[in-house]
Amino acid sequence: MIKILYFLFLIRLRKIISKDDFFGITLILLLYFSIVFVIYKNYNTLNNYMFLFFLDIVINYVNRKDLELLRLNKNFKTILFCEYFIYLLPFYIVFLLKKEFVLFFGFIVLKIILLNVPKINLKTIPYPFQLFNPFWHITFRKYKLIYLVPIIPFLIYISIDYRNENIIYFTFVLLALISCMPSFERERFEEIKASPFEPEKYLFRQFKNSIINTSLLILPIAIVLFFLLKWNLLLFLLVVLIIPIINILLKYTFFTNSFLQQIAFVFFVGLTVTMFGIPLLAISYLYNKSIKTINIIKYANH
Repeated sequence: MIKILYFLFLIRLRKIISKDDFFGITLILLLYFSIVFVIYKNYNTLNNYMFLFFLDIVINYVNRKDLELLRLNKNFKTILFCEYFIYLLPFYIVFLLKKEFVLFFGFIVLKIILLNVPKINLKTIPYPFQLFNPFWHITFRKYKLIYLVPIIPFLIYISIDYRNENIIYFTFVLLALISCMPSFERERFEEIKASPFEPEKYLFRQFKNSIINTSLLILPIAIVLFFLLKWNLLLFLLVVLIIPIINILLKYTFFTNSFLQQIAFVFFVGLTVTMFGIPLLAISYLYNKSIKTINIIKYANH
């Protein structure tokens, strides 16, 4: 089993670095343990980021291509449990040192549940999203985002149990990123040209589609916060509706270059937080540029 675990970790590392690059492996391990050390030293402010590593395990598990091969070994669940346990071991140690026993056992229980939940046929799930933008369905199936949705209530429970609103803010960020995924995809030029809507109406329909579909994602959390009388958090939840709209504007502003859109999204959101919303003044420019881009595409070669 030790040999199998060794090769599993080696295969995972080869997705990042080349074969037999031991210097690269050393650098990755140093970076990993440095992150753990920084979180330990700044636990009160950075503890929420440890959930990202659990999410990484969930995403890794649902996207694995070697499960059928591993199932040939009668101890395959034990092998997977040990692999993920070793991967999260530094964080388990942090939990124990900080006396966070609920989180320590909670992560282990969630991992056991993850390994025993039957695989879901994502192609048959009837997503409730409106289909004006089909990428809502496509991205949820392609990136298996449905697996992230059940984790959100758990994070809400943890935040309430520990009276830590930062975890709720983390779930807001997670929801905003999920809602932005469809607008990182691009329809074909022919689809825009074939649309019966003028550029302004076409962009408005994209906004409307995003608001409705994002609302479906945040509705359960909004109901929980309503009954808990968390009015300030309910108002903050509106930001989750705004961020995907901003990304739609960035999409059409940088329609021919998705990489620039991603860079602009990171800078726009980051600067909005650090500069008290000043970048929001550029929304008018982004809107006009988006209309212009759609107009050029729609009426090109006419």
